Amino acid sequence: MKPNLFLRRVLAFMTDILILFAVLGTLGFLIQQAIGYVPTTGPEIWRVLLLNFSIPVWLYFWLSDASARGGTLGKRIFRIRVAADGKALGPARALARTAIKLLPWELAHLSAFALSSDLESLSIVQSVGLVASNLLMLVYLWMAFASRGRRSVHDLVASTRVSGGA
Repeated sequence: MKPNLFLRRVLAFMTDILILFAVLGTLGFLIQQAIGYVPTTGPEIWRVLLLNFSIPVWLYFWLSDASARGGTLGKRIFRIRVAADGKALGPARALARTAIKLLPWELAHLSAFALSSDLESLSIVQSVGLVASNLLMLVYLWMAFASRGRRSVHDLVASTRVSGGA
């Protein structure tokens, strides 16, 4: 018996994140060692995260969701796909979906690092941003759970739906 769509969707996302962190973390470490650059301030760390993680992660989700297969490697492994009216998303809709999907991730990075004047304490603005990013993640999860895995916030905004057929 297959797990429910919500669980498969969460597992697919976790699979994607593990793959991305393994690949991008290794590459980032090797590049950092090769060039000898070690970021020491919050904004420097944010720039490194932007180049080494955020941009590649955005490209991965955007291009995977826009593909004819309708999803990432994690979605394919768990036999789910994302579609709009039963068809592939196309680049514009996939980009909108990715932007909303990754909003909590980017808000957390921005709050923790880009707005940091020092790495030892958080300002009120940073704290509010981090709380907001975590609350957004909970809302996204709740929406997906309440719809039995078919739609989260980013699906509603982009008019997409996740289904159990690959």
